[in-house]
Order: sequence, then structure tokens, then C-alpha cells
Amino acid sequence: MLCVIIHNKDKAPVEGHVKIAYQRIYAPLRDQVFFSTQELNEGIRRQLELHNNKNFQSKSYSRFWQFSQQEQHLLQTLPDQPFMIRHSTSAKVQKNYHVTLGEDWHHYSVPFHHIGKQVTIIYDQQTVEIYLNHHRIAVHKRFFNAHGYTTLKEHMPENHRVYQQQKGWDSDYFLRQALQVGPATRSYIEGVLKGRQFTEQTFNSCRGILRLGSIYGKERLEAACHRATHAGSYSYKTLSNILANNLDKASDMAQTTLFQTPDHDNIRGAAAYE
Repeated sequence: MLCVIIHNKDKAPVEGHVKIAYQRIYAPLRDQVFFSTQELNEGIRRQLELHNNKNFQSKSYSRFWQFSQQEQHLLQTLPDQPFMIRHSTSAKVQKNYHVTLGEDWHHYSVPFHHIGKQVTIIYDQQTVEIYLNHHRIAVHKRFFNAHGYTTLKEHMPENHRVYQQQKGWDSDYFLRQALQVGPATRSYIEGVLKGRQFTEQTFNSCRGILRLGSIYGKERLEAACHRATHAGSYSYKTLSNILANNLDKASDMAQTTLFQTPDHDNIRGAAAYE
């Protein structure tokens, strides 16, 4: 949609042009019947061409002649990309060297030595740029998943990078290890990785969960992950409790009712609302 700001001195000429367009385009069509938008647009286009080719009053040239001879050659080509509205907001770099874009509640990394500083976030539908004192310190592709983290390794402190490289730990590593146990375990580990503010903070939990497979066996860990997924609770403690209490061995009926509201005299059912 095009928005035009009209000053007081331009008000009368604009109203005059509206009046002319009404008289020469709308008025000739007012008694005609159109059966589709396409027909209506074709009728408007015909009247518009007549209007543009009609000479100005007391002049020997038309609007179209004036445009083609004096203005058309000055026009520039349209941009290759559609125009995107850019937004601006401010944020403080958190202790985990990330800033939060409040509109999506997604977190983006900046170089760690900027922790505690106030920065400006400029963003559109595709990119997120982070500025400190008018200097860009980070740029990311925009993501819309709430509470997710987008982190560049070059933004991490050296000890974080060295630790990660020495252990060989990353999200893909734990997902590969979990898949060796089974699909339910992989799905559960994926939920754990997404459940914390900073992915690296989940690595110890992932290690503990995979270690449960060596204690209780892969089959029991797979069954426990399948059960815990229904509860929507992704943590080492949840799986540990399921395995310690042998809930992974419960019948299918018990599994389907484990997380349902129990029957009770004080709980009204659907019949109470009939």
C-alpha cells in the first residue's frame, strides 16, 4: 500500500485531480454492469487510457505525451528484491553472550567480550543485525522459534570452543548417539537440546541420559523415553525416576493413563454441562 503525505498547499490540486478522475473514469462506467473483477478492471483501463491521451485544457499535448517525453526516461528500474520494513529495538547482552529479540523471543549470539553492553538490534523478515555504537558486531539469519538459540562459534569464549572441540560434543553428536539406542531416545534427546536457554548447557543432561542406557540397558531406556515423551517432560531426572520405579515396564493401559486426570467425585464430567 502506498502512503502519500499531502501538505496543505497541495490539498486543492489533489482534490482537483480526484474530481477529474471521478468524472472521466467512474462516471462513464456508472450505468454499466460488470460480472467479474477482470471485466471491471478492463473497463477502468479503457477510460484511464482515454483520460491520459486527452489533451490538457488550452494545451496541445496530453498527460501521456508529457510523461513519455519528459518523465519516463528519468525513471529507474525497480529493485530485484521486494521492499522490507526494518525494525529497531535495544537489548542488553546477557551473560551467555546472547541478546533476545523480544518480538519472537529468540536469542542471537554476539562476541562474548560485549557481555553487559547495551546494543541496538535492527531486523526485518530475513536478517537480524546487532550494532554497538553504530558499528555492526553480529549478523544472523532470522528465526521465529520461541526460546531458540542461534549461536556462532566465533562468538564463544576460547575456553568454550576448546572444551567443545576436545570433547567433540555438539547437538549432532548426541543425536547420533541417541539414534543408536532407538528413535524414541533420539526424539527425546532432541527435546532436551531444545529445552534450555543455551544448547551447550544441555550436554551434561544428554550424557547422563545416554549413560542410563549402560545402567538399565538400551531397551529399557528406549521404553522410558517413549513414555516420558507423552508427559512432555524433557530432563534427566524424569527418565531416571521412570527407570528407578520400573515405570517403563508398565502395561500399555497404565502408560496411557499415567498422565491423565484421575477419577474423583469432586471432578465434574461432560454430563454436568448438558
